[in-house]
Amino acid sequence: MRPTTSPRQRAESLLYSIFDAAEDGCHTITASAGGPCAVIRFHNEGRRTYLGQGVAMADIISSTAAALTGEVCGVVLRSIEGEGKARAWGWHVRGLAATPLTADALRFAYSRDERTGEALPSEPGLYYDDAPHINLV
Repeated sequence: MRPTTSPRQRAESLLYSIFDAAEDGCHTITASAGGPCAVIRFHNEGRRTYLGQGVAMADIISSTAAALTGEVCGVVLRSIEGEGKARAWGWHVRGLAATPLTADALRFAYSRDERTGEALPSEPGLYYDDAPHINLV
């Protein structure tokens, strides 16, 4: 019998895996399952991750757990890479598995109006990259 993993443990594992995967610089994680959305801004420098002043990791884990209440959710990491340039990675999270999205799959998701399905114009300076594999729990 597999041990059960709480939403809080799932969220914590996801966040730490993404913190580890991100390179040095400023980043934003967005996690949602169609309901509440968690937005986490952080900065990596060397082997350290810094959150905004007055932001507690416990609060971030709680908001991410709330955003991951659905069985299936999406997670996007945007990284600032210089003047007017940013990279986006994405994962499809189902249960305890985070499946990396290809650049094309993420571009398709980002380039559609979620209500109408209509194509949206590309965001200047944003490029999509194949996401790395990350481990959950």
